[in-house]
Amino acid sequence: MVAPASVRKNRDGTLSQATRLPPAGPAASSTSASPSDERTEHLLRVAKATFTLKGFAATTMDDIAGAAGMSKKTLYKMFASKSELFRAMLLRSLPQVRFGHAEAKGTPIDQLRLSLKRIVDIALAPDEIALHRLIISERLLSPDIAGIFAEVIFELGARDVVEALKRVTLRSELRDQPIKQVSEMLLGIVFANDHFRLMADNSYRLNRRMLNTRIELAIAMFCKPA
Repeated sequence: MVAPASVRKNRDGTLSQATRLPPAGPAASSTSASPSDERTEHLLRVAKATFTLKGFAATTMDDIAGAAGMSKKTLYKMFASKSELFRAMLLRSLPQVRFGHAEAKGTPIDQLRLSLKRIVDIALAPDEIALHRLIISERLLSPDIAGIFAEVIFELGARDVVEALKRVTLRSELRDQPIKQVSEMLLGIVFANDHFRLMADNSYRLNRRMLNTRIELAIAMFCKPA
């Protein structure tokens, strides 16, 4: 469930195969989830709610075990530490587009569009925004969680966009740039403004039509038509 603590990169800035994780969310398999998988999913949902409510530093493994309806001994058999559990919780949120699988249909640009939409659906969801606020507020009190967040969200979280960009024809100005850097620029254009507004302003509401338009414009800016 939990990947190696260090992230290894290829020369182009993408993740090495060793650090690309198997899907961790509901779309991980077309078969029915086992009782063990369902228990883990339940635990990670409870952990996210508990961390968001109480904060990382104030939350104990006892708190999470109690909220999940299990003993602390059972919890420690599943995750050796609170940091490990927090990391697994973040991994569970990552988009589960798997290029080459049946669900990833259409042209390379269609697949890129799908990946971008899934990322913004996750990153701009209310519970995710609440978690991001928590991480910022506790970055000095619990510096480890900032590092875990950076590794999981900024490194692993962009993997599907990186894979999609490898399949499209980029504009000539971008072809010599590291593909990971191109993905970061693309993601910044697509949702950085909305993410910042949601983090700072409780009254701000997403305009989904405008967001979809921004995705289309960003794709047109970065990619040559098929």
